[in-house]
Amino acid sequence: MDALDIALASVRVESALVGRSMVEAPWGLRMDTGDLCVLVAVVRDEAWVRHGDGAPVHLEEGTVAVACGGVPVEMGDHPDTPPEVRIVDQEDCYDTVTGENVAGRDRTGARTWGDPDASGSVILSAYRAHGEVFTLLERDLPPLLVVPPDPLVAPVLAALAAETQVDRPGGQVVVDRLMELLLFASIRAWLASSAAAAVPSWSTALADPMVGPALSAMHADPARRWTVADLAAEAAVSRAAFARRFRERVGEPPLAHLTRWRMALAADALRAEPGLDLTAVAARVGYADAFSFSTAFRRVRGQTPSQHRRSA
Repeated sequence: MDALDIALASVRVESALVGRSMVEAPWGLRMDTGDLCVLVAVVRDEAWVRHGDGAPVHLEEGTVAVACGGVPVEMGDHPDTPPEVRIVDQEDCYDTVTGENVAGRDRTGARTWGDPDASGSVILSAYRAHGEVFTLLERDLPPLLVVPPDPLVAPVLAALAAETQVDRPGGQVVVDRLMELLLFASIRAWLASSAAAAVPSWSTALADPMVGPALSAMHADPARRWTVADLAAEAAVSRAAFARRFRERVGEPPLAHLTRWRMALAADALRAEPGLDLTAVAARVGYADAFSFSTAFRRVRGQTPSQHRRSA
């Protein structure tokens, strides 16, 4: 598996809040669930989205936007249209003027609200995705990741839109798996776009001819005692040129990224394999003993490996 495979493999979306709104201008919605991830998509017509205090972004039909960070996301027909409904969860959606709970109002399907004949159709979803390596990827992505209409994303979006209109046994599990697919497809499409090249991140630097080979090598063999000289050799350039280019493309020095990668792998192992002792985890991520590993883990993550394991 490559590094992106590793980051995505541990993701499991559970109990995702997914709703489809059939809308007619003027309209406005606010996602205020507190979840770390919010995904919005325009199934029909167009919309504007604002992430926290950021500038409004226009979304054409078929566009998907992924927002990270747990801050509110607003969506509407125009940047100046105030939200009419504040969405907290599936059963708690409030009129922003009266404060009335309107979750049951205008429901026309299992997860669909509004007039079926409305000209606009949007999907809003909030979810938590587990996996420390995925968190490492997510942290390096822009706060609002916008994916224009893409032929590999469109079929997943269509399947999710269809699922919002039916009420069949197992619906929540199907929605969760479709959300995973839509998230994966959106991230992959964005990484392949020209917009990604301007963002310093290990995920975007994988395609860099100088940095990519070194990144792939350290991700594939985190237990090796890498030096900057070793990594520069993987890239077939001088140590100084490699270190400079790595910082430009990834946003941090090579060995700092290696430590972050190792700690994310270790954090996932501690939770996924409770019977694995610290010495084995340490060896897996390149530390000679449990003591040196525990010291590094606490420095990077702010808690000991045992505390992290108990918190799971």
